[in-house]
Amino acid sequence: MPVVLVLSLPFLVILARRPVLRRLAVRNARRRPREAALVLLGSLLGTAIITGSFIVGDTLEASIRRSAFTQLGPVDEVVQTGAGDSSAKAEAALSGLAAGAGIDGILPMVRVDAAVATAATPPRAEPQAQVLEVDFERALEFGGDAQATGIAGPTPAGNNAAIGRDLARTLDVDKGDKIEMFAYGDKRSFTVDRVLPRLGVAGFHLGLGSESPNVFVAPGTLAALAAGAPAGVAPPTSVVLVSNAGGVIAGAEGTAAVTGRIEKALAGIPAAVRPAKKDLLRNADEAGKNFTQLFGSIGFFSVLAGILLLVNIFVMLAEERKTELGMLRAVGLRRAGAVGAFSLEGWLYALVSSAIGTIAGLGVGRVVVEVAAGIFAGDGISLELRYSASMASVQTGFVIGFVISLATIVLTSIRVARLNVIRAIRDLPEPAVPRQRVVTLVLGSFAVLAGTVLAVSGLSGNEPHAALAGPALAGLGLVPLLRRLVPRRPLVTTVSATVLAWGVLCFDLAAGAFRNPEITVFVVDGVVLVAAAVALLTQNQDLIGRGLRSVGRRASRNGGRGAKGEENLSLRLGLAYPLARRFRTGMILTMYALVVFTLASITLFSDVFAGQVDDFTADVAGGADLRMISNPANPVPPEEVRALPGVRDLAALATIEGEFDVLGPSAPSGAADEGFEPWPLAGFDEDYVALGPPALDEYPSRFKTDEEAYRAVLADPTLIIVDEFFLQNGGGPPESALELGTEMVLRDPRSGRTQRLKVGALAESGFDEPFALVSLESLRAVAGDQAVPNQLRVATDPGVDPQELADSLNGRFLANGADAVSFAKAVGDGLQMQNQFFRLMQGYLALGLVVGIAGLGVVMVRAVRERRRQIGVLRALGFGTSAVRQAFLIESGFVALEGILVGVILAVLSTWRLLTSGSFGEGLEFTIPWGQLTLLVVLTFGASLLATLAPAHQASRIRPAVALRLSD
Repeated sequence: MPVVLVLSLPFLVILARRPVLRRLAVRNARRRPREAALVLLGSLLGTAIITGSFIVGDTLEASIRRSAFTQLGPVDEVVQTGAGDSSAKAEAALSGLAAGAGIDGILPMVRVDAAVATAATPPRAEPQAQVLEVDFERALEFGGDAQATGIAGPTPAGNNAAIGRDLARTLDVDKGDKIEMFAYGDKRSFTVDRVLPRLGVAGFHLGLGSESPNVFVAPGTLAALAAGAPAGVAPPTSVVLVSNAGGVIAGAEGTAAVTGRIEKALAGIPAAVRPAKKDLLRNADEAGKNFTQLFGSIGFFSVLAGILLLVNIFVMLAEERKTELGMLRAVGLRRAGAVGAFSLEGWLYALVSSAIGTIAGLGVGRVVVEVAAGIFAGDGISLELRYSASMASVQTGFVIGFVISLATIVLTSIRVARLNVIRAIRDLPEPAVPRQRVVTLVLGSFAVLAGTVLAVSGLSGNEPHAALAGPALAGLGLVPLLRRLVPRRPLVTTVSATVLAWGVLCFDLAAGAFRNPEITVFVVDGVVLVAAAVALLTQNQDLIGRGLRSVGRRASRNGGRGAKGEENLSLRLGLAYPLARRFRTGMILTMYALVVFTLASITLFSDVFAGQVDDFTADVAGGADLRMISNPANPVPPEEVRALPGVRDLAALATIEGEFDVLGPSAPSGAADEGFEPWPLAGFDEDYVALGPPALDEYPSRFKTDEEAYRAVLADPTLIIVDEFFLQNGGGPPESALELGTEMVLRDPRSGRTQRLKVGALAESGFDEPFALVSLESLRAVAGDQAVPNQLRVATDPGVDPQELADSLNGRFLANGADAVSFAKAVGDGLQMQNQFFRLMQGYLALGLVVGIAGLGVVMVRAVRERRRQIGVLRALGFGTSAVRQAFLIESGFVALEGILVGVILAVLSTWRLLTSGSFGEGLEFTIPWGQLTLLVVLTFGASLLATLAPAHQASRIRPAVALRLSD
């Protein structure tokens, strides 16, 4: 780690050549082991959070990349062909490519989705298994590494079948057991003759998730079944697998060149090339980066709290050692020497804490992964998360934690070393500077200029980060510039209130800049709001203290415990130091407010989305109550479902996986940089509109209703309906969305046929399949006989439970691979998964509360030592032990409660404006979960008081004679 070594060189020189400074640094760390431990705690938690975020990203990336071995192996490109003899022509064309073309194997395969079940009673079933035909001998030679293919034994023959491990586990079958396959209106029985691992060709699967429910049958089986199939079913799909020269991962590096050669060789043949492995690796990289950013952004609040804790600790250390530093300066120690001694001590803390924090971060990452694994293992995802920590991430976490800690400590050391020798020796406060330094004016002017430029550029260019930070930076610069012209209190109060108002109202005042905000915008907004609120409170703390003392006086009088005008001494003492030490109090307030702001915001978002189940369901369902997907090779007959009791009406959709290439600069962020991207596509007809389609978010102004916009798409085969997540990768609000009129090219991945389309309407985003929609006519023009109505949207009779009907449909149409679910359950399950992520975020942020509570504990421990003489005087004058203990609890409680309330109030205001401004979509109803917020306040406040009990008890046991006699 060269960065750590370079930054450590000055301190290594001090250790080697400045024995006095070395002794000062080491002695101070050894004298107070408890406080040294607290410094390490504040530093290591930040490093742990940073490292943990990298580990989570590593795990997700590695888990997805693992599919390159388990579900692709030697497969780099997949050539999907059309009907007829297209597959044979494509195979012949590819066989003609020389080895110098970067290809070391081709392998034809036939596949179809079908329901597979056990022959036992009751049967166990996989409604959407993948039935494959492939020559096992060729598969073993494919790619030049038989071990990477997962294939074993001869090609299945007759009624024998080889099944994958995942399907064997689902069906609970093993070698020798019987299974049944339902396809093309027929049923075939097979005997399992072996179980294959999920690896390479044996695990071949292009769908979502980690599982490969594969069954391999004898070549010709699917063609024989399809020959007698009824009309209106999709034929088997023929593909040619291509392996590039090189290993499983290295082979993907040649994808661009190989794809070009394949497309040239396939000229005139109805086929399309899919760079399967390159897409998978790219998606893995993007998913890892997205999760690292998500956890890193949320954890930034806790990291910032740790930085503030370090600043607070070192300022307090400087206050305690002021006399010692003054005497050292008086006997010849230069200011640089004082900075060196403090910085060297901090360097030791930073080095040790970063090492321990990195180890702790590995544990934090593992805990997050274990919790997230349960979420990703849910229905519809089934992604296996396997803990992974790369050395690069571990080193990066250590370096970032070390640099942050060291920079904080060095800058704080420079500040505290600027002391007056005489005043330091006599322990006198530093006087207010009567004039402004030139450097202050220069920095203030620069801040105003930079803030103005940021604000203007952010608002004009719709860049939310600059639009948020610009006014705050300009306000920060105005304070030193106007300090001589305007009294400090009204100046700071006005600037802070203005910045605070901007942070709350900016989502309305500059709606264009804050459309679809990223998670980092939330981070910047939180920092701006908390900084402005803490500055406002800190400048006016005396007014708050005056009000609290007034309440205390009235309480004393009403309680009959004192004469008129007598104040509660414990309350006065408890408020005196927080009000006098504004910098120290401000640091603690900021620590608490930052973390509580984030926790409260997540709580609010979770409650708001959980309360929108009915609205989300209505938007997604339209006039339907449930949806049922079946296999295109054996679709559920719509007329049979329509005739069932409880079914009022239905509409059918034909679904395929299309490939899209957005034209021009309109491609959404998160889509591929070039080429076609796969996305589910559905074709609809008039029945779909008549039943009641899902809600639209935006359509041309010439239409008055959603139905008119849908019918316009029906009438024009060049129009498509997409939602804001179209072609987006990653979670959270999309970075950008397509606009009306955006043009794209649709390609059928089997035949290679294309169709030019443009966006005719934008749909509401929901917790359902993210289909793009075109007219059924348009879909059939591209997909041909693959466009089979295989999804039914069903409206139920009044009084019929949609989910009960869905369950009965799944059993009745098992042979068709039916997967029916009510829209209410689908939306509810989606919201439940989202809430699980919210709870995971809250648990991750709890580390930040540890920082804040630890910081309060550090301050109170230091306060007891700092005020030992004052406590001794009060005890000598008759101030009781319980009164001393109560004063310290009041002090910590005041600071903690103030910070907690600031965080909660800001979270409520920010979330209210963010949701009601339309930044997360229209129609979200803001609600406040009073019970959850109250629990958050009570638990955090209670933990803060518990952290203060020990130092408060220690203060109450101080003996007056000892405290007044000893100086240390």
